[in-house]
Amino acid sequence: MGKIKGTRKGLQVLNSVEGFKQTTIHKLYDTNIVTIENHATEYTNVILNSGGWKTRHTKICMNDVLDQFNLKVIQKNFGWFLVDSNNTIAWDFEDGMTLGINNDAVVKWGFNSLKKGKLKENISFIRMERKA
Repeated sequence: MGKIKGTRKGLQVLNSVEGFKQTTIHKLYDTNIVTIENHATEYTNVILNSGGWKTRHTKICMNDVLDQFNLKVIQKNFGWFLVDSNNTIAWDFEDGMTLGINNDAVVKWGFNSLKKGKLKENISFIRMERKA
């Protein structure tokens, strides 16, 4: 039997509220592996970060949190990928990747992808089925 979510070794959950934004940080040891920013009724930002620790434990802790969004991180041929509920690969995993989530879609956005030494805007989206 697996551990109850939220009780995994080294995992802490921190909450804060600022105005209409509620932030929940899932911290594994010294790394904020998943940060969830709920922006009232508009959308939710989810920021993923392994801190360079691409271990099975990190991936399992991330997936405990991502399950509520029908998403998960998988490893295939030594690479990490973000997949949807149908195990369709959506994106290569990148530390600092930001997902914008609402009822209809997941949008990956940010400026963390390097191309020829310059930051490149990286925006893409997938449609998703929400859990009932």
